[in-house]
Parts: sequence; structure tokens; C-alpha cells
Amino acid sequence: MSRFRIVEIDLINTIPLRTGETPAHGMRPHGTLARVPTSLETTETLRFSDLGYVDEGHRPYHPLVTQAFDVDRGISLTSDALGGTSTFGSITLINDGSLDGVITQWPTDHLPVRILSGEKTHDRERGIWIDPPRADLQPVFGGLGSLWQPGRRSLTIPLLGALSWLSVGLVSRIYGGAGGLDGDSNVLGQTMPILRGTASNLTPVLIDAANDVYQVSDGPAHISALYEGGFAGGIAFAGTVSDLYAQSPAPGTYLIQSGQTGTWIRLGTKPVYGITVDAFGSFPSGAAPTSILDILRQMLLEDFLLPEAYLDTGWDTVSGLAPWAGGWFWSGTDAVTGQDVVRTLLSGLGLSIVSTRTGTLLPIQLAVPWFGQDPDLILTADQITEIEPVALDTSLSPPTWRWRIGWGHNFTVQTTGSGLHPQAPSDRQAVIATSDRYAVWARTSLRSRWRVPNDPAPVVTALSDITSASSIAESHGQLWGDLRTLWAVTVPADVAWKVDLGSYIAIQAPVPGLTAQTRGLVVSEHARAGEATVTLQVLVIGNTTDPAQQGDFLGDIR
Repeated sequence: MSRFRIVEIDLINTIPLRTGETPAHGMRPHGTLARVPTSLETTETLRFSDLGYVDEGHRPYHPLVTQAFDVDRGISLTSDALGGTSTFGSITLINDGSLDGVITQWPTDHLPVRILSGEKTHDRERGIWIDPPRADLQPVFGGLGSLWQPGRRSLTIPLLGALSWLSVGLVSRIYGGAGGLDGDSNVLGQTMPILRGTASNLTPVLIDAANDVYQVSDGPAHISALYEGGFAGGIAFAGTVSDLYAQSPAPGTYLIQSGQTGTWIRLGTKPVYGITVDAFGSFPSGAAPTSILDILRQMLLEDFLLPEAYLDTGWDTVSGLAPWAGGWFWSGTDAVTGQDVVRTLLSGLGLSIVSTRTGTLLPIQLAVPWFGQDPDLILTADQITEIEPVALDTSLSPPTWRWRIGWGHNFTVQTTGSGLHPQAPSDRQAVIATSDRYAVWARTSLRSRWRVPNDPAPVVTALSDITSASSIAESHGQLWGDLRTLWAVTVPADVAWKVDLGSYIAIQAPVPGLTAQTRGLVVSEHARAGEATVTLQVLVIGNTTDPAQQGDFLGDIR
């Protein structure tokens, strides 16, 4: 057999609508748009290979690939950035002049790229190599190609993960400064605030200072409490209206207008102290997810216009394993990209959004596998060509003896002073004086076992309740409260392509700690063009024991 790789690149070009040039002869006015629907863009697929390939549809993959491919993918393993992912790489083609028109006339940034691998079989009777059907090829990489870099004889295409789709900013409206709900001159050009999920003590944006109108979100929102200087009893709720400007609220009250275009508050009296609210924000479409992963999924679709095809079918399964309620508020004063949103919502949760081999986005969880969970792959000494230790980040090795996971983030810190209402109760003052409250996991015995155990800094999260925060703190404690090792394991490429980032595997090798079959998590991948092997980095976790054998205790790691 002879192993080969193919490369598919989708060229996407926008085509503007054109007006009709032929008189309508009474059917429609001359020069109006044609009634036949016109596609706004066209897609053309370029097909290449390293050894030559023809699929079952007789489509040729020209042998122009000289390097397919160099790729480094990985999950961040540091106490302050659990869950970050990165993808870097490149492919190189022969520049024979056939692509000059594409290079000069088509946009070549962020084009979908797919790399697949397969094996040709040799027909000895006819003396030819037979190409397998495309459906039998193994996905190796799915992502995006950055701006092409042409040379005199070669063409290099940098590779990015599918997460690079999220380099774009939020699709949100901007204040025009025309007055009313369009905002006054103070907010001209500013992006409207966005509230998704639950947020505490957020400061709404004052968009009309003359009429004391504030905006909470660009979509529907439920306001559970309004505070003036931390005091909730000073301004009374007077109802919900369809038009805030139809009537003025009575002194000492406030009105709410909420709908698909946004949520606003109008006060009947100019406040003396700062106005804050507790609220739950839905999407302009009306969708109202409560868990963080569901909120993130809907934001990718609705706020960043990510095509749903790029979300992996396994997203809902992972979301069911992480039903943690929460949310976040973006005031609109700073530019926010999709990657910023991912980092904000998943901070500290032990969740990562990875770009799969097929180019879809899938959340994976860094956690100890449950008892009885089958590994995706079993690696033995027969498959491993090389294995070397890799140093874990110093924030996770030696083990951590304590985790502090934040919850109920306070978006407006208010301390004792002139900014607080004199009637603000002491318990409320205590809550709003700090930005976060924390759920804690701690194992004091580690402080005596290790001379300098790790004590990660408190982690700010988008969680809204202590129950979820406690669950995550416990999960981090189980994973990082014991000594973990990281190994660089080199295996044949066709073996490596069977797993992906986040896959649980079983590994057995003649090195300390791995002489018996032990569970691990694939956290990194390094592939180089021209090499028949791939290096996987495996975080060794250990084997879970049957909870039924632990009496009243849950399964431990041994």
C-alpha cells in the first residue's frame, strides 16, 4: 500500500447584485433588480494531492502538494488559562502558474481547508495503483487557510483552526446619536450593550441623559431588581410599556420597555447615586438559554453569524454534562471578538473549544474520566516508536492544594463612601464591595506532602451560583490535586488520526508510571510534512476505581 494525502480548498467569492439591462416591456420598470434570485457568493473547490488522486466522481486531485502538512495543535495547561486552544501550521504547493489568477483575483484569507489521508492499493495483475473512494479517506485536518504566500516556485498556505472564524467582532448595533432610543451625542458611535444569561449589579448605559433613559441589552431582558447606590427600595417599579417616550414615569418610579430590539429603563426622577440592576438577558431572536455552554453556542450562531455547520454534532452531549448556569454583560465600550467571548464564558470551567479534524467546533472537558468510560484508543509499546517526558507548567506541577472558583460576578464594585445610598443594607454592601465570591476546594494534607504545592490565584468565571462553582472546584481538585505527568508519545500517523484533542486513551509503555495500562488525555498534536509519525502529548491521569468498592466515598485515582 502507498499512503497519500489530499488537500481541498474552498474559494468563496462575493458577487454583487446586478440590475437588469433589458427593457421590461411593461412587465416591470426598466433598470430594476431581476426577479430571478441571485446568489450573493459562489464557491469553487480546488483539489490537490501529493501523489495524485482521482475520486469516484472522476475529479482529479493534481499532484502539486510538496508538504502536507506541518501542524501544531494544543490545549493550554496553566492554572489561569485552562481551556485555551491553539492551532498553527502550513501546507506548501508547487507554484506552476496555474493558480496565478486565484492569487491575484480572489480573496484568499480564512478559506476553508480540508486535509485527508488514505492508502492506494496495488493491483498486481494490471500493475496499477487503485485509488480508494473519497468517503474512505481519514480526516486529518479541518480548518482555515490564512493569506497565501506565493513564491517563484512554491505557494505556502498558513493553516489556522476553525476557531479563527471567531476573530470577528460582535454583530451589534451602534448608536446613531439621533436622540430617543438611538442615543444622544454622549453615546454616538458606541456599540449597544449586550446581556446574555444572568448578570448581577450591572450598570446599564445612560443613552438619554435629558430623560434619564438607560439601556440594559440589545435584546429582551428580565430585570429582577434595580438599585440606586446599592439600595433597592428607593425607586419603585411602575410597569412595562411599549413606548418609553409616550409618558413620563411618576417621580420615584421607573418604567421598562423590552422587546426584540432591546431593553430600556426610564426613571421618573434623576438619581443621586449610580443605577445598577440584576437581570437575565435573552437573545433578539427570543432564545433564552441558561447554561453557559448553551449561551455560548447561541452567541456563536446569532451574535457572530457562525454557520451552524461549523458546530459539531456532539456539542449538545457535552452541554448536558456541564449544565452550569451563568451569563455575562458587555457594556459596548470595548471591542469584543468571538474569541474574547469564548475566553470570558469558559474561563476557569475546565472546558475547551477545539477544532476537530473535520473542521467543526466541539467543547471538551478537562476532567477525570468516570469509572467504566471506554478509551478511544489503546496505545502499547508495539505502536509507540518514541516516548519522552514533558514538563508540565509550574502552576500545575507540583499538585495544587487549593482551588477558588468565582461565582456571581459583580459587574459594578461599590465600596463604602459617597457612592453608596445611606439606606443600603449592610448585607448588600458586603456583596457589592467585591467583584466575586468563591467556592473553594482544598486538601490541606498536600501542604505537608509537598514542600511547595501550588495555590492557583482565584479564578473569575461566568457562573451565577455557588453549587456550580463548587462542582467545578471539586473537579479541578480531583484532576490537579494529585501528581500528573505529561508525555510526548510518537506513533504512526494512521494511529494518531484515530483520536483528536480531548480524546481519552489507554497507554502502556516501559517508563515509570506506565508499565500497566493507564488512562490519559490527548492535549496536543505535532505533525510534520514528510514524516510517517505524529507526536501526541498525553496527560496521564490514572485509573478510576469502582465507586461501589469505595463505600460511602466516590472513586479515587490510584
